[in-house]
Amino acid sequence: MSTATEAAAPKYTAPASIQVPTEQFPAPKVTRKNLIDVVSQEQVQRANVDGRMELFSRKNPNRIHPGSVLLVETLNSKAKESTSTFMGVVIAIRRKGLETTFTLRNLVMKVGVEQRFALYSPMLKSIKVLQPAGSKDTKFRRAKLFYLRDQPGKAFQSLQSLWKQEQAEKVAAKKN
Repeated sequence: MSTATEAAAPKYTAPASIQVPTEQFPAPKVTRKNLIDVVSQEQVQRANVDGRMELFSRKNPNRIHPGSVLLVETLNSKAKESTSTFMGVVIAIRRKGLETTFTLRNLVMKVGVEQRFALYSPMLKSIKVLQPAGSKDTKFRRAKLFYLRDQPGKAFQSLQSLWKQEQAEKVAAKKN
């Protein structure tokens, strides 16, 4: 084939009976060499609707550290507005872009309970910091606090008082 015959050939147009898909997502703005990093960063930005990324970002000086006490409110189902709450000490943070998760641990009826939450899950309604890490006498120097599983009294004594204080604030807010 010569280039003259290619240039003379008419451009193909699809018949009206065929639906040609339109572009669904804009082309990624390539600022780095690795396209996967660019796409995953755009997905995180799209999923970060209420500023959750700043809570766990390494660049934020006021980020959540392991040892912080959080109150997490989750939706029970997408159809209903019923929610459930879980309060616990952050024992692990796994930063993996869109799959960022954090693990909370608490003692419920003298039994250790751990729950892992996906940060960008649509079922996660709110995250409230009740006590930041390093406040009072709870100073942790590790990134993963799995050793707290063997030392239940170390970090979980103040959780009951924090829970009662939070419930009292909720009742006071409903009265106003």
